[in-house]
Amino acid sequence: MIVRVIWEVVKFELARSLTFGRGMIWVLLVLFPIALVGILRGLDVPLEPVEPWGIMLYFLVPEVMCLLALLLWATPVISTEIEGQTWGYLALRPTGRLEVILGKYFTAVIWSLAATICSTTICIFLMGSAGGFRLWMVMVVLCILSSFAHASLYLLIGVVFHKRTIVTAVFYTGAVEYGLSFVPAVANKMTINYRLRGLLSNWMDWEEARSAAENVFGSEPSWMHLGVLVLMTSVLLVCTLARVRWSEFPTQQVG
Repeated sequence: MIVRVIWEVVKFELARSLTFGRGMIWVLLVLFPIALVGILRGLDVPLEPVEPWGIMLYFLVPEVMCLLALLLWATPVISTEIEGQTWGYLALRPTGRLEVILGKYFTAVIWSLAATICSTTICIFLMGSAGGFRLWMVMVVLCILSSFAHASLYLLIGVVFHKRTIVTAVFYTGAVEYGLSFVPAVANKMTINYRLRGLLSNWMDWEEARSAAENVFGSEPSWMHLGVLVLMTSVLLVCTLARVRWSEFPTQQVG
């Protein structure tokens, strides 16, 4: 029953988000990495070694493009309902609102995956011998992991900071996921991007890149990176649902 309700929410949110404006944003996100890869190929940049191409593609898609997509689709999970003056109806059904939040979560993941996998596929094709099926598979899996993990993070930000959602999410992303994750300290190991970069170097066997920047790509085994990502995603989702279940939100936007 719960799964069915969540699926109905996903279908409704997908249909509601199929607008010209959001479609154009989706197209621009997809074209962003493709344009950069196409420019580099047009400049006849050498295809060997392949590591720089793969690292560039990772930073463009799972680490930048994916986060931009989720900023737009996952973060305003509560603020859109408040602005639309529909949260008051959801608040009358304590269990219903949890299913709506989960439906919005999966909708954001679907939008992000559709954009990132499409862009990754075209980029791999343009990269020629610097790409390949193995790199494509690794990037697709990283896009999936990044979408689920970062969507849970932005969902929590959207629920806790529903008045200044985008600003807070952008600040957190810049300070933590793009700043702290590069700092050689214990704290950077608790960021999502650090774990994704570790999986990239492990699965692609890029020992030279990892030895040159161990604080960026990590030295832990893949099972540890995956375990931390699953744990972080689960904890963030539980915190989000607990916040939604036991907190009250205004029924209209307050400036």
